[in-house]
Parts: sequence; C-alpha cells; structure tokens
Amino acid sequence: MPARALGLNYAQSTLLLVVAGAVMLFLLVVSSFKLSSETSARADEIAQERLVRIAARQTQIGLLNAESGQRGYLVTGEEPYLEPYYTGVDEVRRGLSDLEQRIVNAEDRARMDSIKSVIEAKLREMDTTVGFVKSGMRDEATETVRSDRGLTYMTELRTQLEAITGRADTAIGQGLTDLATSARRLSITTTLGSMLLIGFTAVAFYIVANNTGQLLAARQSLEDLTNELEERVKDRTLALTQANDEIQRFAYIVSHDLRAPLVNIMGFTSELESASGQLVTYFRSDQSLEAERKAAAEIATADIPESIKFIRSSSTKMDGLIGAILKLSREGRREFKRDRVQLTEVVAASVASLQHQIEEHGVDVDIALDLPSVVSDRLALEQIVGNIVDNAVKYLMPGRPGRIAIAAEESGGRVKLSITDNGRGIDDHDQARIFELFRRAGKLDRPGDGIGLAHVRSLVRMIGGDVTVRSQAGEGTTFFIDLPKKMAIHAGKEQAA
Repeated sequence: MPARALGLNYAQSTLLLVVAGAVMLFLLVVSSFKLSSETSARADEIAQERLVRIAARQTQIGLLNAESGQRGYLVTGEEPYLEPYYTGVDEVRRGLSDLEQRIVNAEDRARMDSIKSVIEAKLREMDTTVGFVKSGMRDEATETVRSDRGLTYMTELRTQLEAITGRADTAIGQGLTDLATSARRLSITTTLGSMLLIGFTAVAFYIVANNTGQLLAARQSLEDLTNELEERVKDRTLALTQANDEIQRFAYIVSHDLRAPLVNIMGFTSELESASGQLVTYFRSDQSLEAERKAAAEIATADIPESIKFIRSSSTKMDGLIGAILKLSREGRREFKRDRVQLTEVVAASVASLQHQIEEHGVDVDIALDLPSVVSDRLALEQIVGNIVDNAVKYLMPGRPGRIAIAAEESGGRVKLSITDNGRGIDDHDQARIFELFRRAGKLDRPGDGIGLAHVRSLVRMIGGDVTVRSQAGEGTTFFIDLPKKMAIHAGKEQAA
C-alpha cells in the first residue's frame, strides 16, 4: 500500500521507516546482548560447580587411597604401603582446602564444619594405627581398626561428600539445560531479527518505489539517515562479536560450535543491509533509471532470497547443535540400572542393529565367544558398543576389506573390552581430541555431528569406567573400554568431571 494511501507524506513515511528500523535494531541488540550475558553467566556457574565437584571427589578418593595404604601397612607391615597412605592424606588436605574455597552454596557450607571435623578424626585414627605398627604394637592397631570408628567416619564422610557432588551434578545438569535454552533463544532472536530486517527492507523498497520523485529531493537527508543506521549495525555487530567471544571463553567447545552459524547469519544479515543500501541508492540516483532498475530487480529476486536461504541453513545447523547438547544433558540425568549383563549378548545386539550397514560394506565382524558378564547398565553398554562399531563401519579404508574384532580380558575386578578395526586409523595429533564434543578427526567425508565419541566417553565414565584409543593412520584403530565387573550403586548419578 503506498504511503499516500496511509495518509502519510514522503517526510512522514521516511521518518516512520527510520524510527521503525532504529527501534528494531535497538531491540535486537539489547535482546542479543542480554541473552549472551545470560549464557556467559550460566557457563560461569557450571564451571564453578564442576570445581566444587572435583574438589569433593578428590577429597573422597584421597580418603580411599589413604585408607587402602593404611590397611595394607597394617596387614603386611611393609613400608611401600605407606607411600599411597601419605599420598592419599595429601590429596585429602588439598581437596578439602579446594572444597572450602570453592563452595558458595549455603547447604554445602553448613556441611563443611562437620566434614572437616570428621576428616580430622579419620586422619588421626589412621595415623594412630600406623604409629602403633611402626612401634611394634600391631595388636593395638588391630584393636583400633576393629572398633569400627574408622568405618563410621568413612560412612559419614561418604554421605556428606556425595551430598555435595549430587547437588553439584544437579546444578550442572540444570546449568547445561539453561545454557542450551539461552543459546536457543539467542538463535531465535537473531533469526527473527534477520527476518524483521528483511521485511523492513521490503517495505522500504515498496515505499521508496512509490515516492521516487520525492526521493530525489530528499537524497541528502536519506544519506545521513542511512549512514546513521549503518553505524548502529556496526555497533550491534561489534557488541555481538564481543559477547560471542565471552561465551567461547567460558563455554569451551560448545560455545565455539554454536557461534559459527551465528556469525554466518550475521554475515548474510549484513549483506541484506548492503542490498538495502543499494536499493536506496538506486531510488536516489539521477542517472539512467532503466539500468539501475534491472540491478535493483536482481538484488530483490536473487541476492535477498539467497541470503535468506543461508540464514535458514545456519539456523538449522544451530538447532541441531542445541539438540545434541540437550540429548547429552538428558542422558546425563538418566537413572542407570544395575543388571547382570552378558557382554556377548550386548555386543551381538549392537552389531545386529547395524547389520544393514555391515552387509552393505562387506565388513567381517568377529566376536569372541568368551566375553564375560558384568553388573552394569545394559542400555549404556549397547550405546557405547554401537557408537564405536558404527564409526568402524563408517570409516573403512578404501580398497581394503573391512574387519572388526571384539574381545575382552578380565583382570581382578575389571573387564577391558577391545574393539579393533582395520580402517583409516587416526593421526597421533587427533587421538587426544576425538572424545571432545563436536570434534571430528581426519577427512570429513562422512556424515556426523561429532557427538558420538563424546557420548561414549560420558557414558563409560558414568558407569565407572574409562575409554582409551590406540591407532595408527592407515592401519586401523582399537578402542579399549575399561569397565568395573560390578558397577557402583551410585554410578550414573555422577557426571564425569
């Protein structure tokens, strides 16, 4: 609808455009900055809670190590057992000091006085028994241990420290959810702002097209207004860039991968601004209108739709990354179940779920017949094995028949499951980063989003194990999954630090 149909003259319609654009840009910048600040704050909180959790775990592990060394020394009387004892005591004191410095939660602070007093009592009890043995008073040391005071201390400390780590895990999980929500809101805000900017450009083109004669008389005025708008866009872009840099420092790899499509969106938004400027220049120009009219039509029918296409593509990518973060967050909060699981059945089920890909690529899968059983979470084990076997099938060595061998070894209370392939292999400099979120190694000619192995490591650690890799480029890869034969009762309630 022409400006005259709305009862507006040229000056009024121009003023309306300027005000609408300024308000739109101001709201977009304020909203983006606010959401970026929220994301940064969430990242700070997550980092703080992780430090609290690490300190609590270090204190608990130090106590266990010290107690193991103490008991070994009481039983054998051999000096080598004192080394883990003294090391454990040092770990306890460092962990306790860190924990006291890091804690900000009121409930955790209320627990600290009790924790410190019980730890001191436990350390005195262990030191007393070690002193008895050193003095040849083994009976007195044994009697002290049999008094069950040490067991009471350890039970109390385990309860208190696990209460702290449990609360920290809950806070971390909520923080990750809030971080993903803030990032999603930032994506939506930027996308909506881009769409509004496109609509503003279209309206500007329409109004200017209906006021060509008046536009020639107001050229200088519009030039000033356009320059002012461009300065506002530059300020907004600078603010967003600085905010994204802050997110990157505090949110580690996640923020880096979320920022990339956002920068892409902003780049094409700037191109839309540039296209708008060219259209305005066309209507202010006193040169040959026919040639410029064709150029303006090219911008409106080709350049602007292309920019919209790329903005939508980047938004879709960002939504996929956020979905991956939420998936990992939800998995981290799932209650794990302790069941007697036969690894042969788990491996067979995981391989069967990939049978189509295996047959399509002609891969030979050899599963050892003597895989042991463990007490663990069946679903987690199936996801772990499935992800690794899927990667082995996906990254075969061209020109070489694919082979995958799955075996296991038992040692004490542990089971080490190995999955070996003869595929492409992994370069030495990539082996340390393949377990990082959104990080992929080698030639990126296969579909994937870089969360598979990060998910594997998270699951393995949550059931009390660890995963390592040994590989040689061009030769193949072996993943080693070290599992406890019996998953701890509280495993799965803690996220790996």
